[in-house]
Amino acid sequence: MAVKVTMLDRVLILAQHERKALKDGNVDLAVEFFEERSALLAVAREKHDEENDREYLFKLAAIQGYDEMNYAIGDKLRTSIKESLQGTKKSNKVAKSYMQVAKQY
Repeated sequence: MAVKVTMLDRVLILAQHERKALKDGNVDLAVEFFEERSALLAVAREKHDEENDREYLFKLAAIQGYDEMNYAIGDKLRTSIKESLQGTKKSNKVAKSYMQVAKQY
């Protein structure tokens, strides 16, 4: 099997790990997996030739599918984090208001 196809297999595995990390809410780990698989994918693209082209394209399509799934999960996670931060911000404002009122008495 060509080296580039083996690299794509590794990219697929990393995409799966990235997806799990996103589902678990572990953003830092997901970013690590993303960066590693991006680097491997770049190397695989540089080494691309016509040998095993069909298998190469098949794996690229699978990677694209994981990219789409991971993006959707990441977007939901981003929204959840944003809402959580907004809730914390509101709670902090309410707490400050209570503190100001408490100081008056």
